[in-house]
Amino acid sequence: MIIAIILCPKITPLQYNSLDAMANPVTLTALSPREAILDALHRSILGVDTNDWDLLESGCLKSDMTFIAGEATIEGWTSVREFFTKIFNLVTTHYTSNIRIELQDGADTASMTAHALAYHVRPADAFKEEDTSYTVSCVYYMDLVKDSDDGLWKVKKWEIKNQWTTGDKAVIYG
Repeated sequence: MIIAIILCPKITPLQYNSLDAMANPVTLTALSPREAILDALHRSILGVDTNDWDLLESGCLKSDMTFIAGEATIEGWTSVREFFTKIFNLVTTHYTSNIRIELQDGADTASMTAHALAYHVRPADAFKEEDTSYTVSCVYYMDLVKDSDDGLWKVKKWEIKNQWTTGDKAVIYG
């Protein structure tokens, strides 16, 4: 891996944010119901990490969404989008694991929990040797619905409960 980094030309943060080597399709084929629910989370996170608004929005119920982070409750897509605009100004990487999905047979609603580890870096600091990031370990609690218009599962309520943080909180909070 070190050899590849040495041999590759340096990528600037602007180039990193605009890489489009592979399109991120909104719809994947042959997903089971549980995989389709999980894909709502994956579309949303991949949208954030690649600065792809369409992909993020495809995983969110824009007509009726609530986002909760700590003491802040954000209602309505316009306000939720405003929050994500701050995150889109950063270089981010989100990892999820320990995902559990509750789904009744034939239902059009579901719930999901997932552990997440999220790295946030200012674009100008993305390739600095010193650590200037803000890292958050959290648990996502999500309520999802199957959208009758396009058949995709979407997040209706996304609650984030931080477990621990490290680094420079000003990366996100100014």
